[in-house]
Amino acid sequence: MLTTKYVRDNIEAIRASLKKRKSDYPIEELLKLDEEWRVLKTKLQDAQAKRNKASLEISAIKKKGEDVREMIKALADLKNGISSMEASLPSYEERINFLLWNMPNVLDDSVKYGKDETENTELKKWGKPSEKSIGGHAELLEKMGLIEIERAAKVAGARFYFLKGDFVLLAKSLERFALDFLMKKGYVPLQPPYLMKKEHYKGVTGLGDFEDMLYTAGRPSESKNAEKDENELFLIATSEHPMAALHAGEVFSAKDLPLRYAGISPCFRREAGTHGKDTKGIFRVHQFDKVEQFVFCRQEDSWKMYDEIVKNEEELFQSLKIPYRVIEMCTGDIGIVAAKKIDLEGWFPSQQKYREVTSASNCTDWQSVRLDIKCDEKGERKYIHTLNGTAISIERALTVIAENYANEDGSITVPDVLVPYMGKSRIG
Repeated sequence: MLTTKYVRDNIEAIRASLKKRKSDYPIEELLKLDEEWRVLKTKLQDAQAKRNKASLEISAIKKKGEDVREMIKALADLKNGISSMEASLPSYEERINFLLWNMPNVLDDSVKYGKDETENTELKKWGKPSEKSIGGHAELLEKMGLIEIERAAKVAGARFYFLKGDFVLLAKSLERFALDFLMKKGYVPLQPPYLMKKEHYKGVTGLGDFEDMLYTAGRPSESKNAEKDENELFLIATSEHPMAALHAGEVFSAKDLPLRYAGISPCFRREAGTHGKDTKGIFRVHQFDKVEQFVFCRQEDSWKMYDEIVKNEEELFQSLKIPYRVIEMCTGDIGIVAAKKIDLEGWFPSQQKYREVTSASNCTDWQSVRLDIKCDEKGERKYIHTLNGTAISIERALTVIAENYANEDGSITVPDVLVPYMGKSRIG
């Protein structure tokens, strides 16, 4: 598990990464608290040893019939001191644990400094963007009767939707297309629980930043603790999170790695902080479906697997014939979990710009240290690396397909690779 010893052992790399991020993460506070906690813990252990020794001495002297009143008074003072130190420890531990769980990952050396998303780096482009637009996806799909937004808002509130008719079939076709694609490459399909304990959620992402985006589901029925605790449940924001925790506390044999999963699940996010942004249609919503790539691997294979995940995403969108570009995140847009991250942005003719449709991250050992997942290779145990990448985010893929495949007659052409799944080449 993540400990202050791990931080002390890697402090130079951590400091250098925080400096590169220009992060305000309080690393010096953590180190100071850790030192004070260790001093206090040592004093407490010494005092407890003295208490135990004094208790034995008092018992022996009493048996001799000698006066022990002064010794009892000294022991009472010692016990009061112990109680005071014991009462102080939890406040140290609570703050130390919070800082540990939310420490940013050490960035890869190739990640460039940048203030925000405007300073991300374009790595490549594919396909020819259309300069002609039939209309935005929201307008197109509502006119065709393929989505219901206003009625969904009546039922569930803003940023929810109904998919209807052929658009439901297109969504399911995308899911199966992505799963078939990944299975051919050795990814094992996995449908995870849609609820996850806080105990493990804080091991897969920084809850300090992310918790406001999560829907809480309270405590499981079998929990007897009336207060919020580590058994508190959250609806998952992505299948990446339960997949990362799937092997918590386990030790892999090196010969069993890499282990590739293709997770399929709904995702639930409050989209906190996006008020007024992408409010029309189904591009940014509170509930969506996703097929997610997730890999456990040896440290030595980490960057090879990262390249594989990115390549898979590109091949999927090339198969759909959607123009895209690949963007590498700068320090100001990468978040705390990834050591390196890219976004794949699809072309939206109505906006005449690229928008994020998938992403990929190498999280190195950030998750595995917190979840205690290791690999045994010839008797040496090391933390493994975890990587994730969206194969298809269904609703976003639907929006970019709708805009790029819309026809003047009010129909939408089905991408060739999806026709065998749909059983038709045009909808509407």
